[in-house]
Amino acid sequence: MTSLEDLQLKFREVTVEKLKPGALLITTLTPQDGLILKNNKKFRKKRIVVVGVDKNTEKIYGSVLVNTHLSLLSEYSSEHLSAQYELSAENYPSFLEYNSYVDCGELFEIDVDKLLAGEYHGELMDEDRSAIWNILETTDTLTTKQKKKYNIKRR
Repeated sequence: MTSLEDLQLKFREVTVEKLKPGALLITTLTPQDGLILKNNKKFRKKRIVVVGVDKNTEKIYGSVLVNTHLSLLSEYSSEHLSAQYELSAENYPSFLEYNSYVDCGELFEIDVDKLLAGEYHGELMDEDRSAIWNILETTDTLTTKQKKKYNIKRR
Protein backbone atom coordinates (compact mmCIF):
# COMPACT_ATOMS: atom_id res chain seq x y z
CA MET A 1 0.00 0.00 0.00
CA THR A 2 1.26 3.47 -0.88
CA SER A 3 1.43 6.07 1.84
CA LEU A 4 -0.03 9.57 1.49
CA GLU A 5 3.51 10.96 1.49
CA ASP A 6 4.45 8.70 -1.44
CA LEU A 7 1.38 9.88 -3.37
CA GLN A 8 2.29 13.53 -2.72
CA LEU A 9 5.86 12.94 -3.94
CA LYS A 10 4.52 11.26 -7.08
CA PHE A 11 2.12 14.17 -7.71
CA ARG A 12 4.94 16.74 -7.23
CA GLU A 13 7.19 14.97 -9.74
CA VAL A 14 7.49 16.95 -12.96
CA THR A 15 7.09 14.87 -16.11
CA VAL A 16 7.12 15.93 -19.75
CA GLU A 17 3.36 15.23 -19.87
CA LYS A 18 2.79 17.78 -17.10
CA LEU A 19 4.80 20.48 -18.92
CA LYS A 20 1.91 22.15 -20.66
CA PRO A 21 0.58 25.70 -20.76
CA GLY A 22 -0.82 26.70 -17.39
CA ALA A 23 1.27 24.26 -15.33
CA LEU A 24 2.48 25.62 -11.99
CA LEU A 25 6.05 24.73 -11.07
CA ILE A 26 8.68 25.61 -8.51
CA THR A 27 12.22 25.21 -9.78
CA THR A 28 15.70 26.55 -9.17
CA LEU A 29 16.78 29.34 -11.52
CA THR A 30 20.18 30.98 -11.99
CA PRO A 31 21.50 34.05 -13.81
CA GLN A 32 22.04 31.78 -16.85
CA ASP A 33 18.24 31.49 -16.99
CA GLY A 34 17.96 35.28 -17.17
CA LEU A 35 17.20 35.76 -13.48
CA ILE A 36 18.78 38.75 -11.76
CA LEU A 37 19.89 37.76 -8.27
CA LYS A 38 20.79 40.03 -5.37
CA ASN A 39 23.41 39.68 -2.65
CA ASN A 40 25.74 37.50 -4.75
CA LYS A 41 23.29 34.57 -4.67
CA LYS A 42 24.02 31.88 -7.23
CA PHE A 43 20.46 30.51 -7.54
CA ARG A 44 16.93 30.97 -6.30
CA LYS A 45 13.81 28.83 -6.17
CA LYS A 46 11.12 30.51 -8.27
CA ARG A 47 7.48 29.88 -8.91
CA ILE A 48 6.63 29.83 -12.59
CA VAL A 49 3.69 29.36 -14.93
CA VAL A 50 4.51 27.39 -18.07
CA VAL A 51 3.44 29.33 -21.17
CA GLY A 52 4.52 27.09 -24.04
CA VAL A 53 7.13 25.01 -25.77
CA ASP A 54 9.42 26.43 -28.44
CA LYS A 55 8.02 24.95 -31.64
CA ASN A 56 11.49 24.85 -33.23
CA THR A 57 13.53 23.11 -30.52
CA GLU A 58 10.75 21.43 -28.50
CA LYS A 59 13.15 21.71 -25.58
CA ILE A 60 12.93 25.21 -24.16
CA TYR A 61 9.74 26.30 -22.47
CA GLY A 62 8.49 29.85 -22.21
CA SER A 63 7.36 30.78 -18.77
CA VAL A 64 6.42 33.73 -16.63
CA LEU A 65 7.55 34.25 -13.06
CA VAL A 66 5.30 34.51 -10.04
CA ASN A 67 6.53 37.15 -7.59
CA THR A 68 5.55 38.17 -4.09
CA HIS A 69 5.42 41.82 -5.11
CA LEU A 70 4.74 43.66 -8.35
CA SER A 71 7.70 43.65 -10.71
CA LEU A 72 10.02 46.60 -10.17
CA LEU A 73 9.64 47.42 -13.86
CA SER A 74 5.96 48.16 -13.23
CA GLU A 75 7.01 51.21 -11.19
CA TYR A 76 8.52 52.77 -14.30
CA SER A 77 6.25 51.56 -17.06
CA SER A 78 2.46 51.59 -17.34
CA GLU A 79 2.76 48.85 -20.00
CA HIS A 80 4.62 46.63 -17.57
CA LEU A 81 2.19 47.44 -14.75
CA SER A 82 -0.73 46.36 -16.93
CA ALA A 83 1.11 43.05 -17.56
CA GLN A 84 0.87 41.99 -13.89
CA TYR A 85 -1.82 39.57 -12.72
CA GLU A 86 -2.61 38.80 -9.09
CA LEU A 87 -3.10 35.17 -8.07
CA SER A 88 -4.96 34.38 -4.86
CA ALA A 89 -3.10 32.16 -2.39
CA GLU A 90 -6.49 30.83 -1.31
CA ASN A 91 -6.91 29.21 -4.74
CA TYR A 92 -3.40 27.71 -4.82
CA PRO A 93 -2.52 26.72 -1.23
CA SER A 94 0.28 24.28 -2.14
CA PHE A 95 1.83 26.78 -4.57
CA LEU A 96 1.47 30.16 -2.83
CA GLU A 97 1.83 31.28 0.78
CA TYR A 98 0.24 34.68 0.03
CA ASN A 99 -1.30 36.49 -2.90
CA SER A 100 1.34 36.94 -5.57
CA TYR A 101 1.77 38.45 -9.03
CA VAL A 102 2.29 36.70 -12.34
CA ASP A 103 4.64 38.91 -14.34
CA CYS A 104 3.30 38.57 -17.90
CA GLY A 105 5.60 41.35 -19.08
CA GLU A 106 8.62 39.13 -19.61
CA LEU A 107 9.09 35.57 -20.87
CA PHE A 108 11.85 33.27 -19.65
CA GLU A 109 13.26 30.37 -21.64
CA ILE A 110 13.97 27.48 -19.33
CA ASP A 111 15.44 24.16 -20.41
CA VAL A 112 13.28 21.08 -19.93
CA ASP A 113 15.88 19.41 -17.68
CA LYS A 114 15.67 22.30 -15.21
CA LEU A 115 11.87 22.08 -15.19
CA LEU A 116 11.93 18.31 -14.73
CA ALA A 117 14.11 18.82 -11.63
CA GLY A 118 11.46 21.08 -10.10
CA GLU A 119 8.17 20.49 -8.30
CA TYR A 120 4.74 20.30 -9.93
CA HIS A 121 1.89 22.12 -8.18
CA GLY A 122 -1.04 21.59 -10.53
CA GLU A 123 -2.49 23.95 -13.11
CA LEU A 124 -4.05 27.38 -13.23
CA MET A 125 -7.79 27.59 -12.70
CA ASP A 126 -9.65 28.37 -15.94
CA GLU A 127 -10.49 31.95 -14.92
CA ASP A 128 -6.86 32.76 -14.06
CA ARG A 129 -5.53 31.02 -17.15
CA SER A 130 -7.87 32.96 -19.40
CA ALA A 131 -6.94 36.30 -17.79
CA ILE A 132 -3.19 35.59 -17.94
CA TRP A 133 -3.34 34.53 -21.59
CA ASN A 134 -5.36 37.65 -22.40
CA ILE A 135 -2.55 39.74 -20.91
CA LEU A 136 0.12 37.74 -22.76
CA GLU A 137 -1.75 38.16 -26.04
CA THR A 138 -2.31 41.90 -25.71
CA THR A 139 0.74 43.24 -23.86
CA ASP A 140 3.17 45.43 -25.76
CA THR A 141 6.03 44.29 -23.51
CA LEU A 142 6.35 41.07 -25.54
CA THR A 143 7.30 41.11 -29.20
CA THR A 144 5.23 39.49 -31.93
CA LYS A 145 8.18 37.13 -32.48
CA GLN A 146 8.09 36.00 -28.82
CA LYS A 147 4.35 35.49 -28.94
CA LYS A 148 4.60 33.48 -32.15
CA LYS A 149 7.45 31.33 -30.80
CA TYR A 150 5.31 30.15 -27.87
CA ASN A 151 2.00 30.01 -29.73
CA ILE A 152 0.52 32.96 -27.83
CA LYS A 153 -2.20 34.21 -30.12
CA ARG A 154 -5.52 35.98 -30.00
CA ARG A 155 -8.40 33.58 -29.72
